[in-house]
Amino acid sequence: MLRSTNLLLMVVVVASLLLTGCGQKSSYLPTAYGKRAGSASASVNGTKVLSEMFRTAGYWVKSYSAVSPNLLRNDVIVWVPNSYEGPTAEFREVIMRWLDEQDGRTFIYIGRDFDASIQYWDEVLGKVDPAQKLDAMRQRSLAIEEFDELRNYTSKEADYYFYKTERDVPRRVARPLSGPWAKGVDASKTNIVLRTEMFPATKDSLYEDYNEQDEDPAPVHTVEDVEVLLGSKGETIVARLGSEYSDSQLILVNNGSFLLNLPLVNPEHRKLAAKLINQCDQEYYPPESVGFLETDYYVEIRQADDVAEGTSGWEWLTKWPLNLVGLQMAWWMIVLCFALYPIFGRPKQLPAAETADFKKHIDSVGDLLEATDDYAYAQLRLQQYQQVMKGDSVYRRSKTRRGDGK
Repeated sequence: MLRSTNLLLMVVVVASLLLTGCGQKSSYLPTAYGKRAGSASASVNGTKVLSEMFRTAGYWVKSYSAVSPNLLRNDVIVWVPNSYEGPTAEFREVIMRWLDEQDGRTFIYIGRDFDASIQYWDEVLGKVDPAQKLDAMRQRSLAIEEFDELRNYTSKEADYYFYKTERDVPRRVARPLSGPWAKGVDASKTNIVLRTEMFPATKDSLYEDYNEQDEDPAPVHTVEDVEVLLGSKGETIVARLGSEYSDSQLILVNNGSFLLNLPLVNPEHRKLAAKLINQCDQEYYPPESVGFLETDYYVEIRQADDVAEGTSGWEWLTKWPLNLVGLQMAWWMIVLCFALYPIFGRPKQLPAAETADFKKHIDSVGDLLEATDDYAYAQLRLQQYQQVMKGDSVYRRSKTRRGDGK
């Protein structure tokens, strides 16, 4: 069971912020797609709420911008691309080999064909003041225009091996719902908007180009069974591709109309998101970490970890031959600093200065007379002192300067 108390409070706050900012300009509505961290996490198209649901379920969650060894160390990968293009052949091979390496892994793909900002302005139109309704309609039209312009640059039909897509279909709301995930969900209260029809691969299509004689065949044996987890009127919304011999799986989601920040304000959508998270929890191989892969049109595949080179200033200590000599020098420098500068132990008490020593008084007066750099004046002061000690009258120098008298 998901511990959802804190999550529900967060969702309520998100909902109140989104639905009370009706009269604000579009610049105040963050619409960045597929981000869960940073300033874009508050976007209506973000994945912050979904990632927090994973975190509440006990997963470690982190974001990645490229495919790297760091990403492939996770047990679950959630790919939320800001692009209508599916996985390339190179990316598919990397993911399939990652699924084959260890049981209990899950790869989740969330399609792009949805924009929560349109849903936001649809809800705003029913709550905005009449004086602001015209501006809300204009913002909604701009959101639809931007979304349609993005869709027009994609092909109407595409084949990505795991699934096929067809975009030349009308917009529709998925009702009623079918499949294992539909149990316990009130379909009348959901708002799953579909624009693209997704056709998961079949077992025959997966093995169509498979040749047992190949020395290094494509690792397709991870995927043998195809199951529709959520559908509507024979159309696939969520599909699972797996195998009876392995607990690793691929989960294909048509779009994020029930998984992004704004849609997850709906309690029924949160039930579906919880079913997605529970689907990742394998019985014999419980996952521990989730990586959110956030990309645009191009998925970068790196052979090294995502590290920033040359930012700490100490990288030279790791390069040969400086790593051998430099580390020893650094060690001895640290020892030298500890030997010269710090004070160890309790501080010593210095002896107090004696104020009753007449010799120190004489030395101080001598230093003052020497500082005047006037030999005659010093002799005069010494004579005055001797006369005082004898009891004679004392001659004192006149305070009138030369030339000042009459």
